[in-house]
Amino acid sequence: MSVPSAAEVEHADWPTLQGMCRSLGLNPKGRSGVVRMRVLEHVRRRGRPESWRAGRDHMAALLTRLGFPDLAEDLWESAIRLDAPAPWVGLGQAQVAGGFLSEAAKSFDRAIQMGDTSALLNRAEALGAGGDYDQAIAACESYLASHPTDLRALAMKADFLARSGFKEEGARILLAAADSHPEFPFLHAGAGTEFLRAGRPEVALEAFGPTPRMEGGAIEGALNHGAALLLLGRTREAIDIFQQALEKAPERGEALNNLGVAYLQMDEPKLAASNLARAAKRVDSPRIRLNLAKVPKAPPRPRAKKPAARKKSNP
Repeated sequence: MSVPSAAEVEHADWPTLQGMCRSLGLNPKGRSGVVRMRVLEHVRRRGRPESWRAGRDHMAALLTRLGFPDLAEDLWESAIRLDAPAPWVGLGQAQVAGGFLSEAAKSFDRAIQMGDTSALLNRAEALGAGGDYDQAIAACESYLASHPTDLRALAMKADFLARSGFKEEGARILLAAADSHPEFPFLHAGAGTEFLRAGRPEVALEAFGPTPRMEGGAIEGALNHGAALLLLGRTREAIDIFQQALEKAPERGEALNNLGVAYLQMDEPKLAASNLARAAKRVDSPRIRLNLAKVPKAPPRPRAKKPAARKKSNP
């Protein structure tokens, strides 16, 4: 039942007033004036909720974000209860921000023991920040055992695999995530990029799909798609992609560089030099300057010979 208005309570007859009490969980017994005052007080309290005040957990989380992990630790420690894993997670995050990674892992372990399985991913982040990628991957796998399609866990595992040198394995995890989450088409571009970094352009091309996306931030994936085509010798297709990318982002130095390299492969030195020179103006990159240096210079034009001067004949 909705809370009645003060006017409804004031004008309610005795049976209606008792019904209001029962509906609101109040004691309906007593004199009518007392019962009426009881209902009116309840209506006033419900109509004027107490103002919100930040608790210690809110302030501790804010201090961590603002860059004061030591102060946040003190607040989290004062908020710890035996039946709540959340303060242990907050304490661990503050310890990570403060650089105390082993202590953070212990705090996350306490939260895990109390039933918060999501703390496994926090523990993985702490381990990964300390360079212990094997244990970080193991923590991700423990979480994925009960949440096999969780996107955050899959992305973290892929990242830790790539960081530990297993780039192709990480790319395959991303590809599995893309198949599990078709609502996020950018995952295919991410998987293709990782295969490209792993030196597998042919697999990267399969991951990218037939048509590159050119909307917003997808241009990066489109450039990598073109790079895979370039490595596989499909230069004309790569040029088409780079030109489409430049239509969307004309000042993109990476696209100009890739287009210049493609024209270099097509034995078009003038077009190669033009695009690479534009790229060098926009991006100060040794790689671009090196590509520009590879462009063969046009041979100098032969200088026209001056006609020989005629000798004057003596009269």
